[in-house]
Amino acid sequence: MAERERILRDARREAFELREQLRRTAEGRRAEILRETEAAIARETEQVLEAGRREADALKAEADAELERATDRLIEKLKGALNA
Repeated sequence: MAERERILRDARREAFELREQLRRTAEGRRAEILRETEAAIARETEQVLEAGRREADALKAEADAELERATDRLIEKLKGALNA
């Protein structure tokens, strides 16, 4: 009877130790996955922001060109009005 109880205690202790080891392994893997995911999100965010910056620069250049053309047209109309 004492031998059975010792074997049972040992089995319970081993099961507890195994469960704790698996929990620690799972927590470590979880932390690793979170780090990888956060790094991937940061890279993707930077790519989206960079694309947005390029698009904003292109729109600004286009707007500057439109403003330049509008200014030239306005000056031409004013000159035409003065010469009329």
